[in-house]
Amino acid sequence: MSPRIGLNFNELLKTAIQIVDNEGWDVLTISYLAKKLTIQPPSIYNHVKNLDELKNSIALYGIQQLYEELHSSICDQSKEAIFSLAFAYIHFARKHPGLYQSTLSSTHTVGDEYTVVATRILELIIEVLKPYDVNEIDQIHIVRGLRSILHGFVSLEDHDGFGINIPIDESIRYVLKHYMMNIVS
Repeated sequence: MSPRIGLNFNELLKTAIQIVDNEGWDVLTISYLAKKLTIQPPSIYNHVKNLDELKNSIALYGIQQLYEELHSSICDQSKEAIFSLAFAYIHFARKHPGLYQSTLSSTHTVGDEYTVVATRILELIIEVLKPYDVNEIDQIHIVRGLRSILHGFVSLEDHDGFGINIPIDESIRYVLKHYMMNIVS
């Protein structure tokens, strides 16, 4: 392999993201990334300390992209905003399965940039819940439930877990509608 002139961190990150989105989070290794970039593995270490640092960079990029998708999906403060946000979440996971998986990683430390963005997502969801007039503790329960519902749909769909010929988005809307109805009752 000949060396890659002009390789930089952004190109490295872009290629790593393509790997995780197209082939899976667990496929990414320093050796495999080097092969995709047609460079020797030690060249990767000019840009990252190790695989964990690279995966943390992907996770940070992923959580930032997820926040942007969620934020841009909300156009008003009505009770329908939760549906827009939920479908933006699902859309992101469908479009970027590897990036989505990276956002679920637990290797991040409290206080880092990742946690700051994750907190912004939580604040965004709580803002969307304002029309439901629920207290702070209930908001946390609702956010956890909502995340569980959405992740459940994403995970099952990703593993071909829905075999009945009814559109999945209809099921998502149905479950969310009934979940949110129970919040206000």
